[in-house]
Amino acid sequence: MPSPGTCVVLQCFNGTTEGPQDRAPSDDYWRLIGSTGVVLEPANAQGRVLVRFDEDVAALGLAGHNPVPNSLLIAASDLAAIT
Repeated sequence: MPSPGTCVVLQCFNGTTEGPQDRAPSDDYWRLIGSTGVVLEPANAQGRVLVRFDEDVAALGLAGHNPVPNSLLIAASDLAAIT
């Protein structure tokens, strides 16, 4: 489980590398696969960590629901630490 301050890369989203065909463009988080960021908070009860991406999430048209810009709650299992 990556801890706060860990640099990570998104390997998949919700355990898959491709999302459902009927997803809304604002929910196409699979476009972030390969993007890097930093973990901001420890994992929550659902095993998700808050990641601030280096990529501008809003500019990609993706919905963000967190007060920190460019941040999303991501399953820790979808991430790999960068050294």
